[in-house]
Amino acid sequence: MRKLAVVLSALSLSAALSAQEGGKSFTSVLAQKNILNHMDVGVNVGTMGVGVDVAVPVGNYLRVRAGYHYMPRFTINSDFPVETRGGSLSESDLKRYMGKINDVSTILEQNGISLDNYPREMELIGKFSDVDLKDKVSMGMRPSMHQFKLLVDILPFKNNKHWSLTTGIFVGPAQVGDACNRDSETQLLQAINAYNDLYVMCCTEEMFGNMDVTYHGRNLRETFVKMGVAGFPLGTFSRDVTRTVTDENGEEQTIVARQGTKAIMVPSADGSARAVMEVAKVRPYIGFGYNTHLSRNKRWQLNVDAGVMFLCGAPKVYVDNVYTVDESLIDPDNYVYDIIRPNESGTDYIVDTPLSHVDLIRDVKGIPGKVGDLVDVVSKFKVYPNATVTFSYRLY
Repeated sequence: MRKLAVVLSALSLSAALSAQEGGKSFTSVLAQKNILNHMDVGVNVGTMGVGVDVAVPVGNYLRVRAGYHYMPRFTINSDFPVETRGGSLSESDLKRYMGKINDVSTILEQNGISLDNYPREMELIGKFSDVDLKDKVSMGMRPSMHQFKLLVDILPFKNNKHWSLTTGIFVGPAQVGDACNRDSETQLLQAINAYNDLYVMCCTEEMFGNMDVTYHGRNLRETFVKMGVAGFPLGTFSRDVTRTVTDENGEEQTIVARQGTKAIMVPSADGSARAVMEVAKVRPYIGFGYNTHLSRNKRWQLNVDAGVMFLCGAPKVYVDNVYTVDESLIDPDNYVYDIIRPNESGTDYIVDTPLSHVDLIRDVKGIPGKVGDLVDVVSKFKVYPNATVTFSYRLY
């Protein structure tokens, strides 16, 4: 037993010494071949935003970098035009003759309508008539890009390690930006929703118990119907767009927007308008760089990178709450409606369900105003330019 213990101890000591010697040999080989024998930690700033990264050599001609970039949030202002079939809400006969809620109340009472019986109608008329309507809604567009990177630098020159060629990938969330109405526009968007609710009630003959209301020589129902639905015009559908949606009764239905029909977006139920921009989650990269030392001990370094990140196709700009309007079916004299139509038996009305996830770049064309100009510019962005400066420090 004692002999066995001595033998085992000798074998263990021998194995430990061999491992130690082998470890030293392996470390020295890595150092000799310039593999993982130092690490640089850096901070950077550029068109990718701000970020951090680490870099290690893999031989004399390769360097691997990994890091993270974040684009600080800033806002670019633009606007969405607001229109109806009958023109601008702010200049419409409807707005011109409705006045403030107290004026409407007086006129309704003169028509023999008890306001106590119609609180919903009065609430909607108040939201619409008490707001200074405009022909556009101000939007704030903000980038939201953040991503990880894994890059390989190729150092092609044996005696000049300043220059490098770079390839690799950036990986991050698909959404890289969004646009939303400014907070000051919420009341206006709620007024547009109130108008559209009143429009539907007039068209479906539900307003004030199907009683005709006339003031200033004009019929309220006829004025609403001639104006049509209010929203943000998105031009026309450039192709057939099919979506499966859930209607207000919780039932799924398939909606097809035919090519050439008009597209109009309305505010969401909470009184907001929003668009989001998406690209591929994995974005290949190619570029070149220049590297130099900033200190005598070569621990502080400056790296400059330039190149392009491929977006794998044009970005997608999605919006929701988009109605399709076939203008060939609209006859204002006979009150054939845009988003409202009689059912097959003609005994009731159907209010269309809006489409969601409509791509402003691929699904529609002819978007008016500044939004249309911006979408045209975004559609041409197949790559994203990179110009980044990195300050790094060698840890070991």
